[in-house]
Amino acid sequence: MADDLQLARAAREAALATEGVRRLGTGRWAEAATYGPGDKVSGVVVEPDEVEIHIVVSYPLVGSIPALAQRVREKVSLIVGGRATTIVIDDLEVDQV
Repeated sequence: MADDLQLARAAREAALATEGVRRLGTGRWAEAATYGPGDKVSGVVVEPDEVEIHIVVSYPLVGSIPALAQRVREKVSLIVGGRATTIVIDDLEVDQV
């Protein structure tokens, strides 16, 4: 569990460091999170064979949404060691001008 939390934190930081990602999402019908003793990392679901990252995209877009998802996937894939990486777009938020 502690290893899952560490992995989730590292994946969260990699996703948030990607230009165009406003913040992590929390899922639509159930909270997307990795849970551990007394702690959780929202927006990242760590499974034995997969890591799922939920993101909220800044608008106006920096390129296309599929290209942004691919950039996040590439950054996170370097951290998750062989696990499949799924990027879920939870929402778009308009930048305040």
